[in-house]
Amino acid sequence: MLIIMSDLHNNNGILTYLSDINERLKSLELRIADLEARNSPQINDKMAVFLTVPDSIRKSLFAVSKLNSCTADEVSEITGRHRSIENKYLNELYRAGWLERERKGKKIYYSLSKKIESKSNEHWSAVEEVENKLDRLLG
Repeated sequence: MLIIMSDLHNNNGILTYLSDINERLKSLELRIADLEARNSPQINDKMAVFLTVPDSIRKSLFAVSKLNSCTADEVSEITGRHRSIENKYLNELYRAGWLERERKGKKIYYSLSKKIESKSNEHWSAVEEVENKLDRLLG
């Protein structure tokens, strides 16, 4: 009888301890979510939204916006980078939702995402705005 009582006491102590740990984890998760929300605020500036695209692939996005529908070969002619690198960057942009792709025969054509464009033209007007400013600056 003493062994059973001590086991129940230990189990209650363990359950209480586990419950306490669970409550602390929930509290930490809420605090982390709050910190993450503060560190990545909503961006309302359309130019800033466009600038969230990494530098390495922004040049490819500009090229696609100029060509409307194009292959990695065509983008590489504009950017001056190798086709295989452009293919990698275009696929990254596709996975991120910035581009759509369509296979026509053996070639894959990339274009600006209609899904994002229909949600908000701000992304693409930002592309045009940046292109226009660069053209004015660079001549």
